[in-house]
Amino acid sequence: MPNPHKILVIRLSSLGDVLMCVPAVVAIRNTFEDAHISWLVEGSVSQLLSHQDFIDDVIEFPRHDITRAFKKSDLVRGIRELTGFVKKLRAIDYDVIADFHGIIKSAIFSKLSRGERRIGFGEMYAKEKSHLFYGEKITAQDKRMHKVERNMLIAGHLGANNDIPEVTLTVPDHCYTYIDDFFSNEGLTKPVFAVNPFSSKSGFYKRWSLKRYGDIIRMINDKIGARVLILWGPGEKRDAENLLKLSGNTAVLSCPTNVPQLFALLKRIDMYIGGDTGVMHLAAFANCPLVAVFGPTDVKINAPYGKNCTVIRKDLLCSPCKNKDCKDKKCLNDIGVDEVFEAILKRYGKTDDVGFRDARQ
Repeated sequence: MPNPHKILVIRLSSLGDVLMCVPAVVAIRNTFEDAHISWLVEGSVSQLLSHQDFIDDVIEFPRHDITRAFKKSDLVRGIRELTGFVKKLRAIDYDVIADFHGIIKSAIFSKLSRGERRIGFGEMYAKEKSHLFYGEKITAQDKRMHKVERNMLIAGHLGANNDIPEVTLTVPDHCYTYIDDFFSNEGLTKPVFAVNPFSSKSGFYKRWSLKRYGDIIRMINDKIGARVLILWGPGEKRDAENLLKLSGNTAVLSCPTNVPQLFALLKRIDMYIGGDTGVMHLAAFANCPLVAVFGPTDVKINAPYGKNCTVIRKDLLCSPCKNKDCKDKKCLNDIGVDEVFEAILKRYGKTDDVGFRDARQ
């Protein structure tokens, strides 16, 4: 089969899942250096992808614009946004369309695209019967394979080397200038740690106690002497201010950031502490030493991929699970402040490369 010259990658969201798709796309780029690679994505992570040299074109599905138009009964604008998107999606006749997302929406987009080969996951990994849309289906023996390794299966199917490549993400210099100016204005000097206790609304059940994060901040301040930044995103500032109070006002609220600016911030700090979120994965790709507090999430599938990563979790019979209504939350409540702080001390003193395989132990 001839080498593909035009490749469409589909991974719509979210931040963490998009990042765990990046090594596979880099592997495809390394295999087909002259190919034109487009990436179909939605949301703010497109801002980060648009700056990467292993992608030639970013196609953004304007979900928010379309939804807002129809909610306002502006049918003309909604249809204009949708037809404009479809036109851009069909502008290139692709040799390969690789759907890494595996849901019905991404599968429909793969069908709307023009192309010869449609590749996606088989029934084991695909959701919502999306596997029925693909001409070539990728299967494996292990349902609990890490998402980075899972995505590499598609790259390998296309002929890429099975070795997971090193990934270097880039953002413009002005992102670093923005962060440096913030550090200077706040009088922040090294060491600087970042704490991110938040998650998406749907992932609220994965959050460790806000009070315990407050205790961690106090301990970092008192026993390490590091300044602590509280990271926050859209809709999280009030909770961030509450955490600031719980820490005894010993921390600093971070400046507002988009995804590239947040990446620049994570490149500037000395340690990251948080739960299983997209920001955790971004910190790992920024090669930032991190300690992640995992509760119900399956660590074998979602552990941070990168260097200098430590995962704190409890090996319980009921974990992992997806019970968002769990009242006990033993997997999180049994994780103590001292345990997390000890991990922070150990990770802060390490310079060796641990990698995500060790983090899953």
